[in-house]
Amino acid sequence: MDDLQLVRNEFEAWNNRNLDDWLAHYSDKSVFDVPGGVHLEDLDGARMFWGGYQDGFPDNSVVERRLFGQAGQVLLEAVFEGTHTGPLPTPDGQMIDPTGKPVRVPFCGVYLLENGTITGHTLYFDQMEMLTQLGLVN
Repeated sequence: MDDLQLVRNEFEAWNNRNLDDWLAHYSDKSVFDVPGGVHLEDLDGARMFWGGYQDGFPDNSVVERRLFGQAGQVLLEAVFEGTHTGPLPTPDGQMIDPTGKPVRVPFCGVYLLENGTITGHTLYFDQMEMLTQLGLVN
């Protein structure tokens, strides 16, 4: 399987809410870097990443806009859509109570891949855009 298909399969597992399948795409030494200075490592870090977004937005989905890459590097441009009906952790460890509001937030994910697994995942999105859609800032 090529790197582009591996990343497509990763976010399909995400959209299907299949944690075991999603984790199977990641190396046990994977690294996640997320807005707010959040740095997560290994499969425990992957589970934390999963829980934050899947618990906060249980009906969420990732909608692909563009996917391209080469030589172990893939860029995904997509939109995260969901309704905030669960607790959402902040970068400093606090929780945002459910607002019941829908979000539609564009994002980019940069993936590093080696030997058929994802070893790095850096996520970029506009945090203020998400907070505005949640009604938490004007």
